[in-house]
Amino acid sequence: MRPMRCRVAALALLLAACNVQTTPTTQGTVSTLPDAEATTTTAPGQDYTVQGCISPQVTFSALCEIHELIHIWHVDRPVDDSRLAAAAIEAIDSYVVTETAPRPRTLQCAVPSNEFEPMCASLAELVLESEAAVGPAVEAAVLAMADFGLDPFSYYVPPDQVGAFRANGVVGGVGVLLDARDAAGSKCARISDSCLLEIVYVVEDNPGEAAGLMAGDVIVAVDGEPTIGKGFAATAVDIAGEETGVVELTVQRESGSLIVAVERDELEIPTVIVDLPVDDIGYLRIPDFEDDIPDLVDEALTSLSEFRPDTIVIDLRDNPGGLIDSAINVADQFIDGGVIIESHAPDEFIEYTASGSGLALSPRLIVLVNQGTASAAEILAASLRERRGALVIGSATFGKDAVQIPFDLRNGGEMFMAVARWQTPAGISVSEGGLLPDVEYDWPVGLTNEEIVEAALEAGQ
Repeated sequence: MRPMRCRVAALALLLAACNVQTTPTTQGTVSTLPDAEATTTTAPGQDYTVQGCISPQVTFSALCEIHELIHIWHVDRPVDDSRLAAAAIEAIDSYVVTETAPRPRTLQCAVPSNEFEPMCASLAELVLESEAAVGPAVEAAVLAMADFGLDPFSYYVPPDQVGAFRANGVVGGVGVLLDARDAAGSKCARISDSCLLEIVYVVEDNPGEAAGLMAGDVIVAVDGEPTIGKGFAATAVDIAGEETGVVELTVQRESGSLIVAVERDELEIPTVIVDLPVDDIGYLRIPDFEDDIPDLVDEALTSLSEFRPDTIVIDLRDNPGGLIDSAINVADQFIDGGVIIESHAPDEFIEYTASGSGLALSPRLIVLVNQGTASAAEILAASLRERRGALVIGSATFGKDAVQIPFDLRNGGEMFMAVARWQTPAGISVSEGGLLPDVEYDWPVGLTNEEIVEAALEAGQ
């Protein structure tokens, strides 16, 4: 049987995510602050007012709206406002002015709770001393609140960067999957000397690979600006840019430090591949879990079923994930009924079950993974091992158990929110160190389908 390339899967791609597509609705914000303005003076020459979020000015709408979404949806709610406010205030206090504007006679500040009032004082002082434009400064506060006040998988994307910071963790325009972990293996929202920004996976045949980026590269600067001290999500957005132009990444690898210039472009993502490279052994390569993947896998398994393979090798290496429903629908092809995974939120518990009518319920399964196997791909690998006894070969996976919802904001930006966490029916989670393989194996690059299958069979003996 000759290798069959299924049609290219459309990919809306960043931090590795299980992205539940939904159209959220928001309720009216309830503020502890009176909506009537109360004037306060921070220094001679700059008055400011503080009001609640019932009818905020456009400049403060994202701050108010995201705060509301956090308290309605976030997986760790109730979220402490003091933590959110501290991140926003720190961003204003450390803000480097790059855009100025005439000082307003009175700075009108809208905040969602009393804890944010000191931010207005800091903002007024910044405007007085540097004539800072209010909009960019508040935008920095919103980015910091989302980046540093929440879990590593919740983040804000400004309006001019929407589409560049993709849902499943791949950086648009460049085509890399990023990660930042401390020595204990915990993910970091802020990049530091003890939590460096590393490239986990470079998407083949895309700008990052063409420029020479490699898995394992540590990004220490973006366009000459050091990454230390910056937010993980904000840095990824800077790398993506508007998916046009050149970005210069200073990277460190074993051979030393070098500057890699990447010409951003629209990404082309590998597609589903099905093959029968060895007698009675099927090979199925799944590159991501976007919405058309279940249909592509169905087509692939239909073609493979004609040959009745004894074993199917499912290749999930460097699969950054995508939609949780896509992963569940693919798992349904292999699992004969029962619970596939569970999703847990503060006020909701969901069991995703198999129909028992899949096309590949009987063949032996071998699943290939590596550090680039993330999110929805981890769901499939974990569920197939637990429910089908699949043998997992490779290295520890990425470790993302968050279920996310992307919220469209009134300012044109997006807020990606972790709203739940998933685990297998037996309680297995990937939050601490990823999914550990049954057999550790360091996969060489450049193998043919036949060589991949033969290596998997040999490692699994």
